[in-house]
Amino acid sequence: MKQKQSFSTLYLGAILAIAVISAVVYFTAAIISPNAKQLFKHSATVTTVTLPAENFMPVDANKDLTRQKSRLIVVENFHAVKLDNNRSLHIYLPPGYYENREKRFPVLYAQDGKSVYDLSDWSKESLNMHRTADQLISEGKIKEIIVVGIDNIGNERLNEYAHWDGIDRGNQITAKGLLYEDFVLHDVKPFIDKNFRTLADRDNTAMLGGSMGGFVTFNIGFRHPDIFSQLAMMSPYLGWGNGKLYNELSQGEYSGKKPLKLWIDAGSEEKDFLDMVGSGVALLLNQGYQYPGELAAYEAPGGEHTESSWEKRIESILLYFYGDIGKPKSVELFIKDEINLSSQRLEHINAVITYDSGFKMTDLFGRFEVENPDILRLDSVYGNIIPHKEGTTSIRYTSPSGLTAEAAVTVVK
Repeated sequence: MKQKQSFSTLYLGAILAIAVISAVVYFTAAIISPNAKQLFKHSATVTTVTLPAENFMPVDANKDLTRQKSRLIVVENFHAVKLDNNRSLHIYLPPGYYENREKRFPVLYAQDGKSVYDLSDWSKESLNMHRTADQLISEGKIKEIIVVGIDNIGNERLNEYAHWDGIDRGNQITAKGLLYEDFVLHDVKPFIDKNFRTLADRDNTAMLGGSMGGFVTFNIGFRHPDIFSQLAMMSPYLGWGNGKLYNELSQGEYSGKKPLKLWIDAGSEEKDFLDMVGSGVALLLNQGYQYPGELAAYEAPGGEHTESSWEKRIESILLYFYGDIGKPKSVELFIKDEINLSSQRLEHINAVITYDSGFKMTDLFGRFEVENPDILRLDSVYGNIIPHKEGTTSIRYTSPSGLTAEAAVTVVK
């Protein structure tokens, strides 16, 4: 307002005002938010600093790291004592890590660590968690966090991620999950807490993994809820080893509700994994986990068993663990347009709720109404469809928050 008035009255005053404003903007950007231009963008090249694990010093004492404000660090040749092998750790630091040496941060530990911000060796894809975290942090949607990616050891991956023996494509897998668990708890975590400014308590310690990485995340977390408070399992292989995990949940070591916050998902194109996740979610709900406050599940429409599919779910996971998911904004029904009467597979409706924060999950507790129940019926709140005769009918869905959506389904021979 004052600036416009000065243009009409005092030209010199305008020049002075512009100079003052420019100076304020410049020094604000330089002093208050020096990393604003350093956020990882989707078009940016990933640059890392690689350091050997031997004689690694705390980051605050490393002048090169602090001068460069390095936020992607690879720790090479990190030794697993009981496994007696070496691997790398891939560490992401948040934008403000170097600005306040008194500030400490929550830590998210991730399996298959190279793909956290780099390309996986086998798929050549990445979770690109550094980009999503930076974006959400810059928007004020989540806390600043540290992410520690723990590499797998190639051919040893399945052995280390299995807490009990199993068969993979005809090959016997000998479980080394307990040794890997010891590695995470007694080698990795103490190293990170010693050399980085972490919030080391259970309330600020989480774990994430995909596929067998999700399976080992589930096992370690349920065995140690005194160390981890939040677990994210993306397309986890819960049925590994003849489904022993389900027995553990129903009547074994994992039975009884734990003080954990859980995210679990699978893609709609991962039929076997979708079934495994559905069984696991049902058991968890029976144990009393509150939905969605303590347990959130998501069937990703079109989702496949790849890092590129998992990458799209990272935003919701980070919002769920480290932000405010907000309020339900819309609901969309995902369902086949046509269902065959003779199909051996039970089809279902996936009701996806989108929140005003961008968080997405599958709603499990809404209400379905079928316009013509002679054509088909739904056998439970999960939206399983049982066709009866040929024809087309509409299905109306109402979420617990009052959101509604409709879809038409045609039953054919």
